Amino acid sequence: MRRSSALFIETHDGRADMTNFEMDLFDTRMSYFKTDRDEEQCCSSSKNKIIKPACVPITVISLFIITLVFLPLFNEDDLSSPEKLTDKCSGKCGLAPIESIPTNVTLTPHFQPTHEYWLDLIGNASRHIEIAALYWNLNENTTYATSNAGKKVFQALIDAAHRGVQIRIIQDGSAGLSKNADTKYLADHNLAEVRNLNFTRLFGSGVLHTKFIIADMTNVYVGSANMDWKSLTEVKELGLAFRSCSCVAADLYKIFAVYWRMGEPDSKIPPAWPISFRTQYNSRKPMKIDSDVMTEVFLSSSPEPFNPKGREFDLTAILDLIHSAKKSVSVSVMDMIPQTLYMKNNIYWPKIDDALRDAAFRGVKVRLLISKWDHSRKQMFVFLKSLQDINTALPQGKNGTGSITVKIFQVPASEEQKKLPFARVNHNKYLITDEAVYIGTSNWSGDYFMTTAGVGVILRSGISGIWKDVNSIFERDWSSPYASDLN
Repeated sequence: MRRSSALFIETHDGRADMTNFEMDLFDTRMSYFKTDRDEEQCCSSSKNKIIKPACVPITVISLFIITLVFLPLFNEDDLSSPEKLTDKCSGKCGLAPIESIPTNVTLTPHFQPTHEYWLDLIGNASRHIEIAALYWNLNENTTYATSNAGKKVFQALIDAAHRGVQIRIIQDGSAGLSKNADTKYLADHNLAEVRNLNFTRLFGSGVLHTKFIIADMTNVYVGSANMDWKSLTEVKELGLAFRSCSCVAADLYKIFAVYWRMGEPDSKIPPAWPISFRTQYNSRKPMKIDSDVMTEVFLSSSPEPFNPKGREFDLTAILDLIHSAKKSVSVSVMDMIPQTLYMKNNIYWPKIDDALRDAAFRGVKVRLLISKWDHSRKQMFVFLKSLQDINTALPQGKNGTGSITVKIFQVPASEEQKKLPFARVNHNKYLITDEAVYIGTSNWSGDYFMTTAGVGVILRSGISGIWKDVNSIFERDWSSPYASDLN
C-alpha cells in the first residue's frame, strides 16, 4: 500500500483505506472518555438530538473533507462514455496485423491494407466512432493517383455521420502540421465533434502523436498510420485490428477519455484522475482474450501525467519487455536516438539505449531495423554505430555471446514520389521479444515519452498467434532488398 496523505491510505483498488483514520478517532474518543468521564459526549445520540451543538464544527469539516477528497474520485460522468463500458470480453476476439505497403514496394507475404480495414471499421459502425489523431489530410485537393484511398475513408466518415453515427475526434492542437481541413469540414457541417489538445500549453512542448479508432466500443485500430492519404499508400505502416473485442475497446476508450477531457478549454491535468478513468489491466494483470490462441493484452500510454492509476507507462512497458528477453529482441522503428529532439534545451536520454546494451551483455541477440529518409538526423546513425560497436566487448555467456546488429530500411522513391512531403518512409514502431509483441505509436526518443501522447499495445501469446504474424513481418523486412547494413 502507498500513503496518499497523512491520514488516508490507498488499498489495492485505489480506494481510501480508513482504518488508521478510524483508529485515531477511536483513540481520541477513549482518551476523552477517560479524562472527562462525567461530561456528556458531544456526538452521542439522544431522543431529542442526533448531533449536539458542540459537534457541528466537526461534522461540517468531516463532510467538507469527504466532498472535496472522495466524491470527485467517483464521478463516472467524466468519462463521457456513450455506453456502459465492459471489463470482460465474451467470445472470440479477431486479432490481426494491418499494414500499409507503399506503392512500387514489393513485400510478401503482407496483411490487410490499412485503408481497407478503416473502411470496414467505419462502414460497419452503427452507433459511435472515437478517433485520436495527430493531424488530418485524407481529402487533400490533389490529383495524385494514390490519394483516392484517403478520399474514400473521408467519405466513409461523412456517410457514417449521415446514418446517425456519433463521431468524436481529438486531434493535436499545437503541431501546425496541417490545416486540418478535413475535421474543419466535419465540424462545420455538424458531422463530428472535434477537440484540439494543446501540449504546448500543458507541457511546454510535445504533440498528440496517438493514432487509433474505436467503433461501437467493439472494433479497434491502433497503429502508426496518421489520418493522411499518404499513410495509406505512400508510407509503410503497421497497426493492429481488434474485431468484436469490447474489453480492449473499453480500455482504449479510457485513454480517449483522458484526451477528451484535456481537450476542454483551459483544462488542467488533475492531481489524481477519477476512479472511472482507472484500469485494472497492466503487465501484472493483463486481460486475456481468445483469438485462435489465448493472448494476454494490456495497453500502455504516455506521457506519465496522463496515466490514471493502473495504466502502464509506455516507456516502462518497452523497458520491461527488453529486460525480460532471454533470447532475442527485434525492433522496427522510424527514429531511435538517446536524446530529446524538440525541447529548447535538449538532454541526453539513454534509457532505451542502455536497456538494449544490457540485453546484449546478457547474451540476447538484438536486431534494430531503423528508417532512413530525408528527415533522418545524422547524429542518430552515429549513436546506432556506437551500439553496434560494443559487440567485440561483450562477454561469453551460457547462451553464447549476445550481439547488436543494425540495419537501415529505405523506401525507394521515383522522381515524382520524391516530391511528396513526408512520404516514402518505414514509419513502423514495434518490438518483438521471445514471446511478446509491442506495437505502438511513438518514435523512440525522449520527447515521445516525456511530453508527447502515445499508446502501446502489448501482447503475450508465446510463439504463436499474433507473435508469429508480426515476427513474419519483421523477418520479411529484415531480409528484403530495402534493408542494408549500417555503414
